[in-house]
Amino acid sequence: MAIKSKIAMVSYLNSKPFEFGLRNINQNDFEIITATPAKCASLFTDGSVDIALIPVGALTDLKSYEIISDYCIGCDGEVRTVCIFSNVELSKCKKLLLDDHSRTSFLLSQILVTQYLGVHLPVTSLSIENYKHNDQDAVLMIGDKVFEYENNFKYKYDLGVLWKEWTGLPFAFAVWIAKPEINPSVIANLNSALKYGVDNLDKIIEKESSESLDLYYYFKNNIQYQLDEPKKTALNIFLEKSAIVIKTNSLA
Repeated sequence: MAIKSKIAMVSYLNSKPFEFGLRNINQNDFEIITATPAKCASLFTDGSVDIALIPVGALTDLKSYEIISDYCIGCDGEVRTVCIFSNVELSKCKKLLLDDHSRTSFLLSQILVTQYLGVHLPVTSLSIENYKHNDQDAVLMIGDKVFEYENNFKYKYDLGVLWKEWTGLPFAFAVWIAKPEINPSVIANLNSALKYGVDNLDKIIEKESSESLDLYYYFKNNIQYQLDEPKKTALNIFLEKSAIVIKTNSLA
């Protein structure tokens, strides 16, 4: 009996096409573990999984990996589910609270707020589920919770929009990685499953939408799944700027 490759991936709405593909094509080749973005990174780091859909911010801590797919979770402008919210203008906020579920958004927020918007706020990390509302806070939220809370705030700063305004580039929030020694046939099977899922977006939209949540626009206009050359360029820029943020924070 063949040994299944273990995969860690988030189970947000925007990753549902990947999960759909993996559970319907070559499903006997993979064992899927769903977790937060940060947990996916730690499962890969400690060797618990062979493959991971990992937030690109976590790549700064990895020493041995390969990006193995031309699929990602990205955007070209508005992403909708990675946003900073506030009830006063960002420059008038007292602190920036960052959702600790994704290192990518944690770093990207600091890069954009300080380097692009020129706003300098004390930063606090938290699990957003424990957040208690304060009108003087700016709050980063990621993932499905944005759909629930986005109408509770006066101001919304979409990180995909800000990145596009600043760099003129799209962005990749998460990429597929594996250890360098992984069998090429496993990679091929993974990619065929991912392609199947992306090619069947309409099925995911029909399954996940409801009367209160129409996902057609979100999947068709906000989220992109191709890791093309502009996104790879953006990834390199992000990693360079993240290194500066990490170094600065370590010296603070």
